[in-house]
Amino acid sequence: MRTSLPDLQIDGRGDTLGEQVYSRLREAILLGVLKPGQKLSVRALANSLNVSLTPTRDALARLIAEDVVKQGPDRTVFVPVLDLGEINEVFDLRCLLEKRLAEQAVANSLKSLAPMLRKIQNKLVLSIEDHDYKRVVARNFEFHFTLYAAANAKVTVKLVENLWLRVGPMLNLLYPEFDRTRSGVRKHAAILECVEKGAVQEVGMAIQSDILGAKSELIRVVSSLMTSSR
Repeated sequence: MRTSLPDLQIDGRGDTLGEQVYSRLREAILLGVLKPGQKLSVRALANSLNVSLTPTRDALARLIAEDVVKQGPDRTVFVPVLDLGEINEVFDLRCLLEKRLAEQAVANSLKSLAPMLRKIQNKLVLSIEDHDYKRVVARNFEFHFTLYAAANAKVTVKLVENLWLRVGPMLNLLYPEFDRTRSGVRKHAAILECVEKGAVQEVGMAIQSDILGAKSELIRVVSSLMTSSR
């Protein structure tokens, strides 16, 4: 697969260039801009980000060390493809941690939380209607992590973010089927209703329902792909 980072640019401000390249690549993986199995050429990535080879190579080395991307025996770097066991493990861990974050976020009773989430949800729906699936994935991430940020639990949020890194590229496989069913939209609406009501236990269950629904659909798609490739 050709390496492409159409939505990510280095802005030249803030962190060092190496940190910016690392952050942009990490974001590309997290938001599913890069696809499962996609090969990552140092030169192509550097060209996409308009930077030299050295910070790009260093950023990839960090991601390999973190087991976010893989390196093959021929030194080819690629985005991993999760098997069914890994999908189950990641999503089950997400259920445990994200349920806790969502409940704590609602318990903190931040009045601005529900309006922020509704605004993001409206943008997500517009992205679905435009069939802009990269933006759908980005809005989905924004919705969840805006909610979790309100829990004031930075260590847990970081753990959850690392789990999302594992599954981010696999989310590409959910569309356009997820678009047609609108399952994710309905799950978010249920979460938002719980936030608006201040329903602590209910929001935890709604989050778990959302995660398990995505897990079920992803397992179905991956199983289908495995069957067709035999």
